[in-house]
Amino acid sequence: MRNAVALNTGKDEEHIVSVILHGRPKHRLAIELAMDTLAGVERVVQDELGKYVLVIGAPTARQVMQQIEALQTIEGVLSATLVAHHTEASEYLNQEIEMSSLILGKADPDPTQIIARSTL
Repeated sequence: MRNAVALNTGKDEEHIVSVILHGRPKHRLAIELAMDTLAGVERVVQDELGKYVLVIGAPTARQVMQQIEALQTIEGVLSATLVAHHTEASEYLNQEIEMSSLILGKADPDPTQIIARSTL
């Protein structure tokens, strides 16, 4: 049976996902140190109870899944769950856009130009 999702399209793109991670509070420091060693993994929000919102960026879906699997193997991690997945052509990630005209409705935006600037 073939995978339902192409893991490598051969295109120059970036996969950006958000992950909710829940870990045991007593392992919090070790979990954070281990997370910090994983390429493309960024902690966005966290609390003292061991709950985290992460963003992972990688060139392929396979690499994203490898990072999620690595998170799941960290001692003290109870769960690491993918909640959103977005793929963007790499050429658009460094483009700046003028949000004020979009927000104020002063222009009919070109859909290809509505791209947030990546901070990954």
